[in-house]
Amino acid sequence: MYPMIDPALADAGLGDAEDDDFDAIESYDSQLPDHRYLDRELSWLAFNQRVLELAEDPSLPELERANFLAIFASNLDEFFMVRVAGLKRRIMTGLAVPTNIGRSPVDALADISREAHALQLRHADAWTSLVVSCPR
Repeated sequence: MYPMIDPALADAGLGDAEDDDFDAIESYDSQLPDHRYLDRELSWLAFNQRVLELAEDPSLPELERANFLAIFASNLDEFFMVRVAGLKRRIMTGLAVPTNIGRSPVDALADISREAHALQLRHADAWTSLVVSCPR
């Protein structure tokens, strides 16, 4: 059996909290701008863009750049299988719950499509230039 926690110890430090303290926190939150949060999906695409930038770095060895290109492609595949599929599922089931920044899933998908397409074109260009630059 687990020993019982003394109720006096369980409440230690909690008796000093006043209801006014919580009201002050709530009023502070209401003063913050609504756009302070990043979109979850676009933030993830920005991370994957940084991986692609490493693949485009000519100062890195060719094999390392090819590895970053593979990581980018794998990440993008998983992104579409999990996150984009989740957004599409929300739309199809009628549970079009807004994203964490208050946008509709349809708007989020449009932005994802635009960003992912641009990244995919950069990926293809990086791969082509890497293959052309490699000695045969």
